[in-house]
Amino acid sequence: MKLFFVSTILFFILKSTQGSDWPTYGGPDRNHQSQEKTLRLDWGNEEPQVLWKLEVGLGYSSVVEANGLAYTQGYKDNRNTLYCVNSQNGKVLWTHTYESGLGDKYFQGGTRSTPTIFKNKVYLQGHEGPLFCLDANTGKVIWQRHLVDELDGNCPTWGYSGSPLVVENKVIVQTGSSDGSLVALNITTGKEVWRGGTAEAGYASPYLRASNPSEIVVFNQYGLSLHDLQTGEEKVSYQHKTRYEVNAAQPMDLGDQVLVASGYGKGAALLDLKSSQPKVLWESDGVACQMASLIHLNGYAYGIHGQTGANAKRATLFCLELSDGRKIWEERGFGVGTVILIDKTLAVLSDRGELALVKASSNGFNELVRFHVLGGKNNWTPLSYVNGRMHCRSSSGSWVCLSMGK
Repeated sequence: MKLFFVSTILFFILKSTQGSDWPTYGGPDRNHQSQEKTLRLDWGNEEPQVLWKLEVGLGYSSVVEANGLAYTQGYKDNRNTLYCVNSQNGKVLWTHTYESGLGDKYFQGGTRSTPTIFKNKVYLQGHEGPLFCLDANTGKVIWQRHLVDELDGNCPTWGYSGSPLVVENKVIVQTGSSDGSLVALNITTGKEVWRGGTAEAGYASPYLRASNPSEIVVFNQYGLSLHDLQTGEEKVSYQHKTRYEVNAAQPMDLGDQVLVASGYGKGAALLDLKSSQPKVLWESDGVACQMASLIHLNGYAYGIHGQTGANAKRATLFCLELSDGRKIWEERGFGVGTVILIDKTLAVLSDRGELALVKASSNGFNELVRFHVLGGKNNWTPLSYVNGRMHCRSSSGSWVCLSMGK
């Protein structure tokens, strides 16, 4: 078993270093980071070449890419559609469509969950509960389940949003059932393997701890939960509730420590997880990450503090010293946008569709360049970067692929 875990870690390290795939939400390690050193930083008066554009329908599913194929899903006319395209030219190779409601509770609605690619299979979740395993090359349905109708799930207010976690022949998803809120299914058949926990489903995606890949990190409506990969048993929990039960940003894995952050007036907490009972090292209501996940580099965190709605313009991009939770710098002008890290550069997408490259440095805010790449508003979907290609997706459904490599 130890050999398997070591092999798994080495595999993901190799994949992220090569930069050949972005197979699930947040990239190969689900931490919104790419180790590629291909990003062009000096643009002068030039702008990135648009390789291709595609309209895919309403929603917030981010883009994944593996083996030269790129995928995302969008909503139109009471249906969600998963698109598989050639990542070089944007040619649609196949689609998979299934019935779905809009789900526009206090926002424009559409798809939420990002698909996961694993060994030539696509694992796709819909916001009302359907879960599919598809052939990644043809779109053929291999098996399907339903989180509510079959697995006794309780769909959260804003719909299922997490990306399926695929590991060790298991597909792991949050159902929100009071009788096993986290469920593992057999990767080949879709049959249930185990279930554990009782908390209602949150909006983040489960992932394996970097320091202990036998444990699954889940950010649900109750707060943070750690589950055993083999049995699903909940081993550790920490209450971190918000006014509307929304925990959406990915917890930041720091080895023996985890940083959780939410909006809605709740803020952030740095937790020490060396014992069975989490110890709070610091808390701050000045680090309120409503949707965008935090980025870690060299002892500092970078993220978006703020809230959607009337005060969205007051949101800030910030740099945080992790040891004590002190903000080093912050800058307005991105709204409630999203952030990924490419090598040592932040790629920030504002909620109005502007793409900025910002130096990831504690020495102060240093914007290198900014482009307007998407229209509309409420652009809350994080970027994806693969082999010099930057995938940008708007809430209204415009998928733009830019050439941003050297």
